[in-house]
Amino acid sequence: MESEMAPREARAALEVVTDSRSEMAERLVTPWWYHPVLGILLGGFMAVLGVGVPTSVMLGLMVLYFGGIGVLAWAYRRLTGVWVNGFEVGPRSRRSATRLGATAIALALVGAVFGLGLDLAWVPVCCGAAIAVVTTVWGRRFDAILREELREPV
Repeated sequence: MESEMAPREARAALEVVTDSRSEMAERLVTPWWYHPVLGILLGGFMAVLGVGVPTSVMLGLMVLYFGGIGVLAWAYRRLTGVWVNGFEVGPRSRRSATRLGATAIALALVGAVFGLGLDLAWVPVCCGAAIAVVTTVWGRRFDAILREELREPV
């Protein structure tokens, strides 16, 4: 079934969507502690992966890591009232999130190669610290890009 909309109605509908997105951008103010905590969780987990720990310890750390990520997501939704998938908002936020993920994976791989392969435990710890810093700094920039894209007219 095909439906046609008058140009005036279409413009009005697009304005409603644009206003909604702008309102969402105003609500998406990430608390100052969010990205540092996310960085510590991610960097710490990656550092431990590269050092090599017993399986029982790793399982416990996985529970803490994923539980921490869950608590962060819950707290963010509770504070802002919304959750936005940065991969679906626009091309700039998608690129930024992809680059952040690729950077974290590359650092984790370097840490794992040197930590597990060459038995240099200090390298994954440094890589984990770098992941924490990159996540904190880049995460804040990602938020700004996300809000900019949400404010753009559709």
